[in-house]
Amino acid sequence: MPANEEGERLFVGRSNELRRLGLLLNSAATHPSIEGENGVGKTSLVAVAGYQAQREFELGKTTQLLIPMPEAFQITPGVTVEAFVRRLYFSVAQAFIGNHDLLKRAGLPSPDTNHVRQWLNSPIFTSSGGGVSVLGSGGSASRTSSPNVSVGFTEAGFQSAVETWLRDCFQSRGSGGFICVLDNLELLQTHQAARDLLEALRDSAFNRPGLRWVLCGARGIMRSAASSSRLQGVLGEPMELQPLDDEFVPDVIARRIEAFRINEDAYAPVEPDGFLHLYEVGNRNLRNALKYCEDYALWVGVEVEPWPETPADKRQMLEAWMAVTAEKYLDATRGVGDRAWAVFDGIIARGGSISPSDFADFGFESSQAMRGRMRALEDAVLVESSVDETDKRRRLIEITSRGWIINYHRSGYKTPRQLTGESETTET
Repeated sequence: MPANEEGERLFVGRSNELRRLGLLLNSAATHPSIEGENGVGKTSLVAVAGYQAQREFELGKTTQLLIPMPEAFQITPGVTVEAFVRRLYFSVAQAFIGNHDLLKRAGLPSPDTNHVRQWLNSPIFTSSGGGVSVLGSGGSASRTSSPNVSVGFTEAGFQSAVETWLRDCFQSRGSGGFICVLDNLELLQTHQAARDLLEALRDSAFNRPGLRWVLCGARGIMRSAASSSRLQGVLGEPMELQPLDDEFVPDVIARRIEAFRINEDAYAPVEPDGFLHLYEVGNRNLRNALKYCEDYALWVGVEVEPWPETPADKRQMLEAWMAVTAEKYLDATRGVGDRAWAVFDGIIARGGSISPSDFADFGFESSQAMRGRMRALEDAVLVESSVDETDKRRRLIEITSRGWIINYHRSGYKTPRQLTGESETTET
């Protein structure tokens, strides 16, 4: 969701979570963190909460100005602390430019916009003369422009200036700051890698005045990071974000139809009840449901004539498309043997994720013995693995969105909760 009025209008079913995150952003001494599976809506929650926090100031309900940064930050394996901080300061400088008028209206001191633009658009050369970069983004010494060697155009000088802008603008915590999101921390793959990097960022990013962070991750990564002794007092206890309750899911698509229809006669291939069905088939992953909704809509637009009109006909066509899609996916699983399929079914029975340490439950003597079957499932894009040998308790092997579609087909067109005997309308 974008951090604007449209994002707020489209966001449903998270009023309690929005209220809690808003309180944490405004009041907590630590940076909030959110733990939840991929596709559950963590980033959208932060975006809408940030927009609401800024609106509270604009409506005169608070004197604290919190401004969401336009894009979330990510850290992938191999990225250095220096590179991350470089990008952070570049983004903060751009945020000062983009919000200059807002800061001025709020009566907060902000740097001269023209001066900031000069910093951002001027080349920065290394002192050795062996290379050139623009805010560290790379380059070549073969460029013919003459380097500006004044302190104002050194990288250290740039970062020092940004820190000064932050201190001068947001002179106290109550003044506010920019809301920065560090997203998808599970990309670091291991708990230890996440802890090491976050600890290294403690002083260079998290303890900077004028920056309010929200950290998001899946697969237990935030719970582990928050337990670090060096991050205690810096990161808050993670909010646990659960899948959206079924009662709100039909409204997800209904609001989009209302917001994005190009005219009153616009055709919507998927009705709210069909979207809820996609959500259930994909084990209640909202992102995957939206993806398959779009794939199906494009298929109807190109392949189907005439388009189904009644809700019943639309649902029947959706089921036909899911069967065709599952058959296509199954064609790519010819290398998966019976033993690997048994492992696949066992993962499904456990809710869609397991740990390598669960090997005995599948009849194997060791995780290495099970590895060959897991590799077959991975090659067929039925599961994805993120192995962390430092923490055997983590559930690191998960069914993919493609795997859930195939499971729906192989199980006789039953949703995961139908297979476990639960009602589709029962809240977990």
